[in-house]
Amino acid sequence: MVHATIKRGWPALLLIASLAGAADTDYVADIQKWRQDFDEDVRTGGWLTLIGRFQIADGASTIGSDPTRTVQLPIRVSTSRLGTLIRKGGGFQFKVARGVKATIDGHLLVGTTTLPTNPGTGRVQVGNLRLSVRPVGDDFYLLVSDTQNPAIREFKGTTWFPIDSSYRVPATFTAYAEPEQVRISMTHVESKTLMTSTGDVTFQLNGETVRLKSFLDDNELFVMFQDETNDKQTYGGGRFLHAPLPKDGATVLDFNKAFNPYCSLNTYVMCPIPPPENRLRFSVTAGEMYSARE
Repeated sequence: MVHATIKRGWPALLLIASLAGAADTDYVADIQKWRQDFDEDVRTGGWLTLIGRFQIADGASTIGSDPTRTVQLPIRVSTSRLGTLIRKGGGFQFKVARGVKATIDGHLLVGTTTLPTNPGTGRVQVGNLRLSVRPVGDDFYLLVSDTQNPAIREFKGTTWFPIDSSYRVPATFTAYAEPEQVRISMTHVESKTLMTSTGDVTFQLNGETVRLKSFLDDNELFVMFQDETNDKQTYGGGRFLHAPLPKDGATVLDFNKAFNPYCSLNTYVMCPIPPPENRLRFSVTAGEMYSARE
């Protein structure tokens, strides 16, 4: 009778095992697709096009490949005299040099024009060269991009730890009484940027209870963290992770999607630095790895 019961139970056990295997396969496929999309974003998101970053003082800054220019650009992307950037406090104008064909936000640029600093505006285009002024922390920087930068085609893709579903963990979100505006240090510049934090995430990982400060990034939570793999297997400045906005005080952190900041690929990119309280005392062997050759 016992043997008959066992025989009757086998199909159910096999079905459960089959469903679990299918779930694992679907999860792995989802992570692999996410990583492919991440690499595509690196190639097309502008992270590899940036070739210059210049802090702009009040007054006139001349721009071009000529060594006498205030802002000297590579000769492969710029004429000797491209134009002049004029700053008055937080306001900017750009005067294109005579004979240079340029556009601003797709419209022909002639003479001197006001240069907006809001995201998606104020983009001066000359051939493959793109100029824009953006606020970073307490100051303004001229960002210079080459839409055909060789780094784009030289990018071979990112490297990742093997997918491990144990690094997908449920987390409790603890909201603050009021959102906090936190001054966060940036890479490569002395300025700090303001980031909004609405609460902490708490979870279990590697046998420890961990609590990290989270931030808002569009419609997601954004978590910056450092761990014991930094400077060994992962980027020394830490890694980033997005998570769904909490529902009923709960969310999920998937460290298989933890990625290096884009400044790890391009030193002209400025990235926030994880706050000191987000330092883990153990290794997180999941997510993106790092090699200086990338």
